[in-house]
Amino acid sequence: ALSGEYHGHGKDHWHRWIERKPVQMLVVSLVLVLIGGIVEFVPAFLVKSNIPTISSVKPYTPLELQGRDIYIREGCYVCHSQMVRPFRSEVMRYAADPSSGGYSKAGEFVYDHPFQWGSKRTGPDLAREGVGNLKKSDSWHYNHLLEPSSVTPGSIMPNYPWLFDDKVDVASTVGKIKAMKKLGVPYPEGYETIAEADMQKQANEIAGNLKKDGINTPADKEIIAVIAYLQRLGRDIKT
Repeated sequence: ALSGEYHGHGKDHWHRWIERKPVQMLVVSLVLVLIGGIVEFVPAFLVKSNIPTISSVKPYTPLELQGRDIYIREGCYVCHSQMVRPFRSEVMRYAADPSSGGYSKAGEFVYDHPFQWGSKRTGPDLAREGVGNLKKSDSWHYNHLLEPSSVTPGSIMPNYPWLFDDKVDVASTVGKIKAMKKLGVPYPEGYETIAEADMQKQANEIAGNLKKDGINTPADKEIIAVIAYLQRLGRDIKT
């Protein structure tokens, strides 16, 4: 009992001392926070990767990367998530086709900076938009973004007419590829030198698909990039 009482007096003395010395208290607090931070962060730096990879998941093409940035710029993520949660109802609703990849896996998003997860679904989840029963034609996406209610009666999604007038910021392509490489996206060495050519080739293909459906639009418009991005979603793990 005496030992316990003495120990208690010792703690009280320490508390009184440190509480009367704010500078020392601040220093001690910072040291403790620093120790805690080191314990939390150092193991993560020592692990090469703690995210399981999927060999079929590849980096976005330059055109898809541009389309993704436009998608984020327009706030599409506010109404659409990109994450099929591992519940039976989710899988049945958003990935009814078995070849579409099922529920979302962590390895799908290793090249997404930032990822587009979430649960806010004013509109449907888009994680599997480019595959299976959910896949639409290029012309469907074109008309849907021009006037959503024309292809989805009763839709409350707004129109995006400026996407059909504004050109893709081609000059930013090289910078975006370099930024992604710094974040660990494995583009080939020197890929930024041919990125614009690859982007133009894919844009011409989409413009050609639209032309077959009677839609004539220049390949350099933002709508082409957005279509490229939407058609990519979920495609890498469909098998």
